[in-house]
Amino acid sequence: MKKKQIVLSLGTILGGIALFHTSADAASTSVQVKTGDTLWSIATKYQTSVQNLKTQNNLKSDVIHVGQTLVISSSASKPAEPAKPVDTAKPTPATPNTASTYTVQSGDTLYKIAAKFKMSVSDLKRLNSLSSNVIYVNQKLKVSGQATPSNPKPEVTKPQTPTVSTNGTYKVQQGDTLSKIAAQFKMSVSALKTANNLKSDIIYVNQVLKVTTSGAAPSTPNAGTPPTTTPTNGQLNISKMITDAKKYMGVPYKWGGTTPSGFDCSGFIYYVMKQQVSMPRYTTMGFWNASKSVSQPQPGDLVFFTTYAPGPSHLGIYLGNRQFIHAGSSTGVTISSLDNSYWSKRYLGAKRFSK
Repeated sequence: MKKKQIVLSLGTILGGIALFHTSADAASTSVQVKTGDTLWSIATKYQTSVQNLKTQNNLKSDVIHVGQTLVISSSASKPAEPAKPVDTAKPTPATPNTASTYTVQSGDTLYKIAAKFKMSVSDLKRLNSLSSNVIYVNQKLKVSGQATPSNPKPEVTKPQTPTVSTNGTYKVQQGDTLSKIAAQFKMSVSALKTANNLKSDIIYVNQVLKVTTSGAAPSTPNAGTPPTTTPTNGQLNISKMITDAKKYMGVPYKWGGTTPSGFDCSGFIYYVMKQQVSMPRYTTMGFWNASKSVSQPQPGDLVFFTTYAPGPSHLGIYLGNRQFIHAGSSTGVTISSLDNSYWSKRYLGAKRFSK
């Protein structure tokens, strides 16, 4: 009798061990990285955080590679259900939402939220004291107006009468450029830059500039108009290129996107440049191969980074002062710093594009 009892006890123990291993195996799942995947997109898909994903896989950075296998815990192993397609033939009437706050959902961008609540991106950022375009899932944002799922018409900004202080200065407004300010005050761009010791065409909202208030005609022909040539990039007008790029701040990221409805990094550069020159649809590697290396970037040069794959896999337009504008996979079109800890580690160098 004692021997049988011992056998049964061992069987019970072995069954428990088998059950433990089964539970442990079910506690995680494996995912193979595909083209276009990022830690952010995988974490969002499996309802976990980037930090959890990095911890589970002993990752020291955000760089992942196609074909790489990642382990995801069971609490995040079920992909989020895809949104049901909307029947555009029979739109559902918009239901007003008078709530003063909005909770950020997966896939949201400032541009998308601002459009939904009929606001500008700048107003949304100002209302929430945001210094960048980065937002997070479940973040609470203050909003105004009534929400509507329809696509609002583009916001038209009425021209403003330039405001000059008594000491002959002007405060830069949203949407201003050097050429626009120079034209308002009947100055040349070069005279405006000289008066303010500016080394580039980059200006900032609320920056105070010295201007001419006498209304005298400029000393150079074509004063107040943007230059028709560029000092750096051959046929490209750098001032116009940077101004055009900033128009699309907040536009969401879209893999392969080349229109203002959504850009990827190379599609954004292609769209901005093709406003001036005829060119093929370059990829990041295409821009890399078609450009010449420079030791120090100047406004209008392209800056390259290695991200999800070895070699140049991301790029942006250098603005000056260590800033560049680009279409980020998690931020959409935004301005970032080369000194940012993420980008500084991945920076490959600057190149000058010349068609």
